Amino acid sequence: MIGLAVLLLATLASIELVWATGILGCLRGLNREGQRAVRLLLRRHVSEWAKERALRLMSARLMLHSLRSLGLIALVASPFALIVAVNALWPYGLGRAYADWRGRLAIVAVSLLYLFMRRHMRRAKGDGKGDSGGGSERFLQRVALGNRAILDITFDMERARYKPWTDGEQPLFVTGLARAGTTILTRLLHEQYHMASLTYRDLPFPLAPNGWVRLSASFKRQVTRTERGHGDGIFHDLDSAEAIEEVFWRHFEGSRYVGPDGLTPVPPQAETIKAFRDYVGLIRRRYGGARYLSKNNANVLRLPALLAAFPQAILVHPFRDPLQQALSLRRQHIQALTLAQDDPFRRDFMRWLGHYEFGGDQRPFLFSGHPAATGDRNGIDYWLQLWTSVYTALLAQPAEVRARQVFVDYDAVCANTASYVVPLTTALALPQPLDLSSLRAVSPRVISEINPGLLEQARALHATLRAHGVHTPA
Repeated sequence: MIGLAVLLLATLASIELVWATGILGCLRGLNREGQRAVRLLLRRHVSEWAKERALRLMSARLMLHSLRSLGLIALVASPFALIVAVNALWPYGLGRAYADWRGRLAIVAVSLLYLFMRRHMRRAKGDGKGDSGGGSERFLQRVALGNRAILDITFDMERARYKPWTDGEQPLFVTGLARAGTTILTRLLHEQYHMASLTYRDLPFPLAPNGWVRLSASFKRQVTRTERGHGDGIFHDLDSAEAIEEVFWRHFEGSRYVGPDGLTPVPPQAETIKAFRDYVGLIRRRYGGARYLSKNNANVLRLPALLAAFPQAILVHPFRDPLQQALSLRRQHIQALTLAQDDPFRRDFMRWLGHYEFGGDQRPFLFSGHPAATGDRNGIDYWLQLWTSVYTALLAQPAEVRARQVFVDYDAVCANTASYVVPLTTALALPQPLDLSSLRAVSPRVISEINPGLLEQARALHATLRAHGVHTPA
């Protein structure tokens, strides 16, 4: 017990030294200097003499940053060096404490809670950062979301501590290609029917929704609604339904479906499907047993698995005019690239959440006819080809999946909201009429640089989607 207590104190001391020494800033400076040196070497229009002279100056700065970083690393590690030295002279069970996995788990849990409490105490004193996250908040997200061991531990603890809710299961899975109105439709359902859906308040431990809400209850904070990073006029806060579910699939199945060229539709393993049933039940328990609502575009990869877990689930596929949706996809991709340049952490954060739709880490769904990984993402043809491949795959599902699919023509709904209230309410098995009055039609954009063959193919597919979609009364 003494060894465990000493290990915990050393860990907390090292955490404090990380912030007190500014080692993170020093390491970032070292990384910047190294990147500058590489960029200089790659410049073709700079003479070798000029490169050599500049590199001499850079090498001195690199050396200073390296020495300072090594010194700070040694200082941060000094609490552990001290307790190891003392244990060597006067043994007190340090080795046994470290060898016990339960002890290591307790240290990780207490350390993460300490980081969270520290961040909120700094914010309460006016010393914290905004919701976008200062160093401590981002460090916590990096540790919790970017670490497989932490994800494993938190999910195992959640399943062991809480019983999944299993009554009245008919979840709604909103899934399709991005920029089709999936977010707006999900928000309407979430806000009007108080469904169980993951939100940013469930971060940074989305695989432990019940445990985390209890731990963080005394620190619950309110955040003013702000426009999301897409720059599309949609506002959100910590309690808005968000696409966080993919953290689960990426953790358990990521090595099987996430590849450098794209996302492959690989059937999940049986044990993963069982774990997903438990996960959904745990989310429902966290939200009082409400009906589960998922917004996850990557679920197009695994529709049969969703029905294997929940045979009565409803699969909702919004779609738009192919050209307009492709233009919106391209615009958002360019926006994501710009945001990542201003904030490199954003790319890591999106990857941890399993979001590969846009930006420098954009990866297509690898259905038949998908665009090449080397395709020009700044051109409209890439996105139009992606649109065609995804919606062709959605229409080509096996019979048991087709029986649970609901295709929603988002353009038509926005143009005539009153006519779609009853059909959508019925198709989605909602307890009361869905209020669509906040939806607005978007003016179409015109573009000329496009492959006419691709557009014609997409238009034909769009007509088929409309024929399969929810219809208004004749």
